[in-house]
Amino acid sequence: MKKLLTIGSVLLLLIGTSAFAQVDVTFKVDMNVEMGKGNFDATTDAVAIRGAMNDWGETAMEDGDGDGVYEVTLSLAPDSYDYKFYHSGGGGTWEEGYFDGNRNVVVADAGTVGPFFFNKLGEYTGVGTTIEFQVDMQLPIKQGNVIPGVTNVYVAGNFTDWGDNAIALTDDDGDSVYTATIETITSGEVLYYKFVRSASDVGSGTWEEGLEGDDVANNGNRIFGVVDSDTEVRRFWENTDPNVELGDGNILFSVDLTVMEELGIYDPVVDSLELRGSFNGWSTSNPDISRMNQDFLDPNLWQLNIPFVNTEIGANQFYKYFVNKADEDDIWVDGYERPLSQGGGNRDVLFAGSPTQETGNYFYDDVHPDWVIPAGTTVEITFSVDMGPAIDPNVTAVPFNPAEDELYWINEQPAFTRVMNWADTDTMKVLQLTDPDADGIYTGTLTVVGPSFNAFEYRYAFKDMSENSWTSEPSGFGDFAYRVRFAEMTGARAFVSPYSAPTDTWTNQENKSDQSEDKPAGWTTSVRDLDELAKNFELSQNYPNPFNPSTTIKFKVPVTDIVTLKIYNILGQQVATLINKEMNAGSYEVKFNASELASGIYMYSLEAGSFRATKKMMLLK
Repeated sequence: MKKLLTIGSVLLLLIGTSAFAQVDVTFKVDMNVEMGKGNFDATTDAVAIRGAMNDWGETAMEDGDGDGVYEVTLSLAPDSYDYKFYHSGGGGTWEEGYFDGNRNVVVADAGTVGPFFFNKLGEYTGVGTTIEFQVDMQLPIKQGNVIPGVTNVYVAGNFTDWGDNAIALTDDDGDSVYTATIETITSGEVLYYKFVRSASDVGSGTWEEGLEGDDVANNGNRIFGVVDSDTEVRRFWENTDPNVELGDGNILFSVDLTVMEELGIYDPVVDSLELRGSFNGWSTSNPDISRMNQDFLDPNLWQLNIPFVNTEIGANQFYKYFVNKADEDDIWVDGYERPLSQGGGNRDVLFAGSPTQETGNYFYDDVHPDWVIPAGTTVEITFSVDMGPAIDPNVTAVPFNPAEDELYWINEQPAFTRVMNWADTDTMKVLQLTDPDADGIYTGTLTVVGPSFNAFEYRYAFKDMSENSWTSEPSGFGDFAYRVRFAEMTGARAFVSPYSAPTDTWTNQENKSDQSEDKPAGWTTSVRDLDELAKNFELSQNYPNPFNPSTTIKFKVPVTDIVTLKIYNILGQQVATLINKEMNAGSYEVKFNASELASGIYMYSLEAGSFRATKKMMLLK
């Protein structure tokens, strides 16, 4: 097919066509990078072209073969046309930021414009392309993590089979920018990759972590769509400008194992708890910065104070808690927690450069004691999922066949798997969903008999019975790779049963935050009696502070009285009531979840009798 040339992206010479004749021009845009970033969902979002050819209205584009490339053919008179591509994801997204103004095409003859990657200039035609990867290592050199001439730097991605064939970068001119040229790239490819630093090989190296920016996919890797004109990719290590403020400090990490001990799956006498994160290489090779210590006063609480040296102020530190079982079995084989607040992803804390910074006390997996299903209690929860996107061959590469395939609910929370005594596998058959009325909505009811807990972290998978193969919804290491749902509650350890969870939709995206919940419906903020005497009224500073999304507020009341604890925004408007009831004398703590509030300064105010106290706190998302 004849290709068209545009101004600023492709330029078509006006030749051999009557000024009054219309010609067919096919426009193509590749949405694979947008999908990889989580900005666009092919199952729910639409793509359009808008420009002078339709008075900047909206002409829909289609992806007939499910390859992520959308196209439309328009009959146009020879002329010059400004235009842009547009998609409905994120409430509506125009191309912007990667080029000035609009795209432009000068039409003279029939042909094809594109394909282009959304938000990027330059066509691709599937030709061999040489790319020079460059990574600026000034920051890790300043931090002492990279020693020029000693430390090795690599690039690893889907084009190197990741670590198997990672490519070494070198800094021949000593400018702290490490480079490597790769000649095996084809334009049109979507590259996923990261940089790695190591004292030896990739296998023992430190991979980039906590990436943020326009080049980051929702699975945490870098992403890059290659066009014919690309010659280099240049980045800062971890996308962090080397001219940042560095400092020393400590962070006290704390986690509460109340629920896990109550359920009998963690024994503090023989089992151990570890802290694994970006600051210790996700390793336990140094027990001083990985082995958690049981608190002497509160044996359910485990803590570890980690020193940080020459670390970026305001940088995220990623981590998880890890249960190391003394009696290894075939069930709890993965000790990493899957925090409900992150949809299974890593926890994070912003380094403040303070010697007394604390994360606050989280429950392991974020499972609150109120959510425990006691022995003798049964909770029935029905899950449902719209399988329309899975059935559509234009959306799912290996489509679901309702006539013969089997659909299953797959638990992805190891602690829940252990409590339920299931085998831990991504092809577990503990709950099959069916569609007896053939409306495309599959349902299945899970019966949970206590002792257990009310929190469900999961995805869906189906088995092709003719091929004996499985197709699962995508997962990864990013936040909300799994859905989070709860049965409705009427109070602490009181559940609505049977209960039907909101209907899910099969998705081919990793991030499932739009199909997740942060707490059970009907559950109010929990107040914990610390079982301590109180001599005076007292309202303590919340911790952690700043926080995201949860924080703890402690207070003391020396006499029985009506107590109110309320949250206000900076304008003085009340946004939440945490407590409004009579309370006995004592010391208490309240967990406040601000996931539904915007970032900013908030006040919390305690009133009891004639006592009044107000303090500030900061929510940073």
